[in-house]
Amino acid sequence: MFSSHLSAPALENFCRTLSRGLHTGLDPIRILRMEEKRGASALSIASGEIADSLSKGDSLKESFDQHSKLFPLLMLSMIQVGEETGNLPEILDELSRHYGEQAMLQRKLKSQITMPVFQLGMAIAVIAILIFVLGFLTDYDPLGWGLKGASGSIFFLGIITSIIIGGFLLWKIVLSNVAFKAKISAIFVNLPVVGSYLKESALGKFSIGLGLTLNSTMSTKKALRLSMEITSNDAFIQACQPVLSSIKKGQPIVEALSQCSIFPEEYLAQIEVAEESGSIPETCKRLALYHSEEAGRQLSIIFYLMGGAVWLCTAGFIIFMIMKMYGSYINKLGG
Repeated sequence: MFSSHLSAPALENFCRTLSRGLHTGLDPIRILRMEEKRGASALSIASGEIADSLSKGDSLKESFDQHSKLFPLLMLSMIQVGEETGNLPEILDELSRHYGEQAMLQRKLKSQITMPVFQLGMAIAVIAILIFVLGFLTDYDPLGWGLKGASGSIFFLGIITSIIIGGFLLWKIVLSNVAFKAKISAIFVNLPVVGSYLKESALGKFSIGLGLTLNSTMSTKKALRLSMEITSNDAFIQACQPVLSSIKKGQPIVEALSQCSIFPEEYLAQIEVAEESGSIPETCKRLALYHSEEAGRQLSIIFYLMGGAVWLCTAGFIIFMIMKMYGSYINKLGG
């Protein structure tokens, strides 16, 4: 039920290894066999199984799709595009860069929330110790919740742990449900900062896919459909469905894209010029770089806000507990 995808650093290294091997002319099966020999990790085992599948004549897409729990949808979609367009090494380069940026941003987020999370943990530990010590020595309930001594301390920690685990599991369940995930994406895409990040990220990934797919023998409709799927953004894909209908009617690419409100005027203007001059791949590469950088800036803002939110939650929790203990103490004096 829950996602078990590889970490961003592992995906970055794996894509880089495949890309370098393909650039030097090595066969994909040989590269995967080399990865298989690195150890007994989930990635090594999957590499061997993918190599076995390729040896039987299966396509790269079919072989990788068998391990959809290990590799994210973005990577699977991009590999399909690379295989069908003959641009797999370039696709893997883009994936390596993308997951490298993700790993860097994750490290930044971790550094921002480590201290407030540590302080929150210390506050919880101190309160649990107070419940234990005061209840054991004076039979005093510091929170006024009937929690005293060892049993009260354990019960308090159990409540906090249950809330944390319950919230985590609920989030995972929501993300594993396609319908819920689509609704959440539709809500998030309209939020001020988060929405800007999702739109810029989707435009960047879409541009990568569009440049690579249109630079092949693939039909325009299929190229657009695959480029949409590469975004892994349900709200973006749903909003862009009229684009496929317009292409089916024979409309030019820029007119079809204008049916989707997510594409800004500047984006459409550049695609229009590129379509007329026959330079869509080059233009899409520039657009992909620009929107990816914009997405990175928006994500940095989100991380700063998340760090601030953790600080506020920690401070709020500590203040609430202090007020509870103060109120309980006043009540005890009054009694």
